[in-house]
Amino acid sequence: MKISVLQENLHKALGKVGRNISSKPQLPILLNVLIETIDNRLCITTTNLDTTERVFVGAKIVEEGSVCVPARTLIDLVSSLKQGNVDIQSDKEKIIIKADGVRANIPGTLVDEFPKTAVLSGTKEIHLNKETMLNALNLVVFSAAGDTSRPLLSGVKVSAEDGHMTLAATDGYRLCVKTITVEKDVIFSSVVPARVFSEVIKIAQEEKDEKDIIVSLSSDGQALFRIGDTELLSRAIDGEYPSYQKIIPKNHTSTAVFDTEELLSAVRSASIFARDNANIIKLHVEKEASSVSSNSPQAGEGTIDIAADVDGEGGDIAYNSRILVDYLSHVSSDRVVFEMTGSLNPGVFRIPDDDTYLSVIMPVRVQG
Repeated sequence: MKISVLQENLHKALGKVGRNISSKPQLPILLNVLIETIDNRLCITTTNLDTTERVFVGAKIVEEGSVCVPARTLIDLVSSLKQGNVDIQSDKEKIIIKADGVRANIPGTLVDEFPKTAVLSGTKEIHLNKETMLNALNLVVFSAAGDTSRPLLSGVKVSAEDGHMTLAATDGYRLCVKTITVEKDVIFSSVVPARVFSEVIKIAQEEKDEKDIIVSLSSDGQALFRIGDTELLSRAIDGEYPSYQKIIPKNHTSTAVFDTEELLSAVRSASIFARDNANIIKLHVEKEASSVSSNSPQAGEGTIDIAADVDGEGGDIAYNSRILVDYLSHVSSDRVVFEMTGSLNPGVFRIPDDDTYLSVIMPVRVQG
């Protein structure tokens, strides 16, 4: 292989694929990056077996070929180079890099040892508006479990039929569900790792000029996301996702409409007094005087009055303040609607005049 590529383009591509490398890989080869020429373009690939990310870069291809080298060494070297042309030439299992005043040799590994990129079977390709998809992901992904002790809960359930795609995520304490419109012939069901969608969000935000996210959905649950010159291939999480529809309350006895920023500010203020009390805050809903409060022997107590348009009997309900802050921080609507039925039943948060999104948050049982 013999190529010439701009340092800034190579640096950008390596920065993307570098995020896909695990700090504790299952195999040593996964600490490497695959550099190859495909269809007269340079292709850079990393994988952690569950997710494969590759970026295509425009380059002058003098000789076709491929090479596999340590990712960290290459990323650090390229980031240190001045802007301009970078010449890369492979010599068996190593590469020779020449740039402005720099010459470096990096030993590599046999290309055959690098995992092959899977080929999706029975795919259906759909084009999604980038802003629509980003909005949906931002409203859902944060609710997935942050650890993989329960693998299914670390993913986002994606299902599509009858012209609608539904994304749902839960960590056992909260649930977020968002529905968007897709082509009517799209039928799909899979659990995609939440960290994959987090990477999709980052890539989409970086590719400012791209208007669409192209998604290829395979018959075995795999998903390929293409944004500009970047592709992200994800394996599905095996298993049956919890039947989350069952925990969504069908009725409620009280409704309160809050100003989103005011409620968020009140929860943050009350959380100051909840640090020594498992972050528990109390939401008091009443027609004349709604409030958010918390107390602990060490920190003291605080009550913040908030305006609310309340319909129904109202009442008190306790929540983990971090979960409420998480939700309110991701909602872009000026107002949120809260539906409750007593202090021990799940509360539902909605956006006014939008039946495509809801969040269910489990209350905290408190004594006294």
